[in-house]
Amino acid sequence: MNFSALTLASPAIIMHLLFAILAFGLGAIQLVSTKGTRAHRLLGYIWVVAMIIICVTSFSIKEVMPTGMFGGFSPIHLLSIFALVQLARGIYFAKIRDIKRHRQCMQYTYIGGLVIAGAFTFMPGRLLFKVMIEPW
Repeated sequence: MNFSALTLASPAIIMHLLFAILAFGLGAIQLVSTKGTRAHRLLGYIWVVAMIIICVTSFSIKEVMPTGMFGGFSPIHLLSIFALVQLARGIYFAKIRDIKRHRQCMQYTYIGGLVIAGAFTFMPGRLLFKVMIEPW
């Protein structure tokens, strides 16, 4: 691993990465733990806040297409919008006790907003590629 690449990253990228690591771990715990408990709700609130921070900070990260026709935004930013919509829907469905839809929204957010979006960060030229893969 080459952590020196992280020293060149902006504060927004570092914040985005740290909250993504937190959300990835908490989300995995949420997916396998007992549902409906106080712990599930508490971790869920923390996870939602982490996901919102990830989505918001993503809009200041424009390294993929800095001179693109959309002002530096790339298709991966659509996943942030998707995640925000799914989070809102998931919270709504939890509040009205539609647990099946709540579960679906949160699973879609975890898979689309963290797993799939996270996979893109390991593409050549991206930060996590430089940190985790390039040194080999």
